[in-house]
Amino acid sequence: MYSETATMVTADGEDFVVALDDLAALADCIGARANPLSLIPEGAADQAARAAAGFQALDAAAQARLAVALAVLRAPGKMAHLHHTIADETVSRAALAWSSSVPDTIVALAGTVDPRRITFWTQASLTASIRKTLAADEPLRDDEIGCKVSTPAVVVFLAALEQLRAVRLHSMLTHGAPLSHFSQAEIMDRLRDAASEDFRWPLLFTEKLIPGGLVTSLTEAEVAAALGELAQAGLVEMASQGKVLRYELSNAGKVIAGGVLHDVSKVALGVTDQQGQGKFGRDILLLVRSAFHLFLFAMAGQTGAIAALANDELAAALHMALRPAPPPAEEARAPVPVPAAPAVAPPPLPPPSKQWYYSRAGQTEGPLDEATLRGVLRSLPPDTLVWNQDLAGWIPARDAGVLPPAVANACPQCGAPGDPAQRFCINCGRRRL
Repeated sequence: MYSETATMVTADGEDFVVALDDLAALADCIGARANPLSLIPEGAADQAARAAAGFQALDAAAQARLAVALAVLRAPGKMAHLHHTIADETVSRAALAWSSSVPDTIVALAGTVDPRRITFWTQASLTASIRKTLAADEPLRDDEIGCKVSTPAVVVFLAALEQLRAVRLHSMLTHGAPLSHFSQAEIMDRLRDAASEDFRWPLLFTEKLIPGGLVTSLTEAEVAAALGELAQAGLVEMASQGKVLRYELSNAGKVIAGGVLHDVSKVALGVTDQQGQGKFGRDILLLVRSAFHLFLFAMAGQTGAIAALANDELAAALHMALRPAPPPAEEARAPVPVPAAPAVAPPPLPPPSKQWYYSRAGQTEGPLDEATLRGVLRSLPPDTLVWNQDLAGWIPARDAGVLPPAVANACPQCGAPGDPAQRFCINCGRRRL
C-alpha cells in the first residue's frame, strides 16, 4: 500500500518499477490515450497530482523513456502475452506491446502481482532470450513430424497428452502399468479442468492465451471431429471400437508425447494485432523443448499446426510472431506520434529520411529502411506491393528497384524464394520438401 509520500515510480537502470494502479495514473498524467489493445487500465483522477510529482522526480532521460513506454502500453498497435517456464520451476509472465511510432522497440510489462516492471526489448534481443529459454542452439533430432489441423484439434491433442500424463502419474503411485489409450469422455474431463491455475502442462499453460474460453467450451461433437482430424493427420489411431470408442497415439504422436511429458522448458506466446475495421488477429504459439526435440503447437483463428521444428524453422516462427506492429491503415503515410509528458516532454522522434512499407496478406508492414526491406523481400514474391513517401501509390517490388538478387529454389506452393535446406516455406508455412 502506497502512502501519499511514497515514490510512485522507481527507475532501476533502464527499467522502471511501478504498481499497476500507479501505472494507470502516470499514463493519464501524460495524456496517453487508450485503444482496444491497451495494457494499462484507466487511472483514478484523485491520483493525478501524485502522478505528476512522481514523474517530475525522474531525471529528464528517464522521463522521456517512461513517456514512450506509457504511450506504447496504453495504445499498442500489437500486443502479446508471453509465458515461459524452465524445468517447471522458474515461471515468468509478461505482457508485450509494439507501436509503429517507435521502431524496433518492444515494451514489456512483467509480473502478475504488484509492483510491475517495465522493460524494453528489441525484436533481436527478445528472440535471443526466447531461444536461450528453449536451448535452441543445442542439437535437435531431425524428425519429419508436421501437420496442419484445426485449432480445436491442436487443443484436443494437448488434452490427450495431459490424460496420458495423469495416467502415468497414477501408475507410478500404484505401481501398475499405465494405460496407453484414452476415450473422448476423458478428453472432455481434461478440457473442463483447463481453467485451473497450473503451469505444469501445456494446455493449462496455454489456456489463458486463447480468447473466448475455447478450451473449456468445446462440445462433444467438436471434440469427436477433432479426434477424427488427428487420426487423419496420423497422430492418433483407434484402439478399440467396443461400447466406448478408445484412441491411442500413433508412432509420431508418441514421439511428441515423450518430448512434451519430459519437457525441459516451454514458451507460450499469444499475439493480438489490429486488422482494421474493428477486427483483430490472434495467433498462439506453444513451443516445448525436450532433450532431443523442439515441438511447435500453433493456433491462428481456426487454423492450427503441430510440428517438430529445426532451429531455422524456429527462427522463422519467431520472426513472424515478433515482427513490428504495422501502422494503422488510415495513417500508413506517417508514424503515430507518442504522447508527450507535461513540461518535460522529449521532442518527437524524427522519421527516417525514407521509410518503406510493404503489403503482406492484406496488411501493411513497416516502416523499414531499404536494406532491411531488401532482406525481407528475399522470402516474398517479386510482385509484393511496396510504398514510401516519394511514391504516389503502391507498386510491385520488381518495379521499385528494391528486389534482391534472384534466389533459386522457389516454394512450390506460393512461389516465394527461400533456402532449399528449410523444410517449411517462411512465406506460406507449407512444407517445401
